[in-house]
Amino acid sequence: MTPHPFWSFSLDRYGRDGVAPLCLELQERHGADVNLVLFALWLGRDGRGLDAEGAASAAEAVAEWHLHVVRPMRGVRRWLKNRAIGDRAARDRLRAAVQKYEIEAERMEQDMLFALAPMVAADLPDATVPAATMVRNAAHFCTPQGDSAPEATLARLAALCL
Repeated sequence: MTPHPFWSFSLDRYGRDGVAPLCLELQERHGADVNLVLFALWLGRDGRGLDAEGAASAAEAVAEWHLHVVRPMRGVRRWLKNRAIGDRAARDRLRAAVQKYEIEAERMEQDMLFALAPMVAADLPDATVPAATMVRNAAHFCTPQGDSAPEATLARLAALCL
């Protein structure tokens, strides 16, 4: 499949200094699916907004894929990371292979989201502040935990992803 603008955006942004740790913080502390956060950022950067209904539709569309494919692969990769297994080289090859397929599963999730974009997002008439739109969009996919709200992290992330 030819790379689409959302996948290209994600690869570019995730590779920028500081982006990956912020995405992982949102994943670990606020229950975010990083692909949904990147989707929200991409839409916001392009002046498209997500309301609660559109965000829920996007999340629902990829929920089973994420739960049954992406997360288990991530779990295996993480489990293998520092395991004391006799043949460390074999462990590392297996881990690298799992990571390759985990990335492919992430790309497939993003393909699903890209196809949904016209149905779940709307062009905003006044999208002169894309960072604010990016934060509003992404906030739909994060849950506040205790006294920790995701907005400050989202604002830092949006600034890096413009």
